[in-house]
Amino acid sequence: MTAHLPPAESGRGAEYWSAVYAAAPPARAGVVVDGVDVAASVWPGVGTADAGRDVVLIHGGAAHRQWWDHLAPLIRGAATVVAVDLSGHGDSGRRDAYGLDAWADEVDAVAQSLCARQPVLVGASMGGLVAVHAAQRAPGSYRSVLVLDSPLRRGDGPHARRRDRLASRPVPSYGSPEEALARYRTFPPTDGPPAVMRHVARTAYRRDGQKWTLKYDPLIYRRPQVSDDLLEPAKIPTVWVRAEHGFVDADTARIIPAKLGPLGALTEVPGAGHHLLLEQPLATAWLIGLHLQQPGA
Repeated sequence: MTAHLPPAESGRGAEYWSAVYAAAPPARAGVVVDGVDVAASVWPGVGTADAGRDVVLIHGGAAHRQWWDHLAPLIRGAATVVAVDLSGHGDSGRRDAYGLDAWADEVDAVAQSLCARQPVLVGASMGGLVAVHAAQRAPGSYRSVLVLDSPLRRGDGPHARRRDRLASRPVPSYGSPEEALARYRTFPPTDGPPAVMRHVARTAYRRDGQKWTLKYDPLIYRRPQVSDDLLEPAKIPTVWVRAEHGFVDADTARIIPAKLGPLGALTEVPGAGHHLLLEQPLATAWLIGLHLQQPGA
């Protein structure tokens, strides 16, 4: 196996990212799960097609599938790449309540419908917990799991109070697209390539009458929270990536590999923040590609 180091993040300006978007625009697809439309983007034959591995990309909480638009075409060793909007997010439908079971059902349905073989699951933040849960329920359906800075033990204290506030507020809306783009923020704040951040912001809104409204349901914040009890011994290879300045604290970093057992591992990306797919997209694409090349994956 040859593992080429990622190109430097610096010096990759708007022209570079515009070329990435233009060279490999995804097809729009979707499935219906328990009466709810689930939207997806599909990049067929991104890499070595017949010899590559299918990949399903799962966004984090209050994000959407187009957080992956700049990254999916750069994944080496992939065949079909699929990015999903979990219900309550992006262009997917809404539910009365949300949780890992329903979201894992959606990932299962997308994988069965849009992938030709056992896909690798890649999940960022909350999406990593969805990926792990889906793989624990149906290990025979997936080849491996890559988790990008997904935290545990955030059910109490200030995190719980913040979620309660967000769940009780109307979704932010703005009077013009210019105002909407200027006000867009990630949590926690991140500083990715400007062209990437503009694309993520533009695709985060839908027009609702005379307003531009963020595309998520605030009830997603009332989902049941998880602790390290979520984790069981991994039945398929599972790699947990900890960003040095992310949400996985030192105690959790010690627990994760012990809980996952022989098929699990934890690695750290030095200098990275929680949203490493936005902050360091080339390195993240390289990391995913490297994971796909592992014999066990």
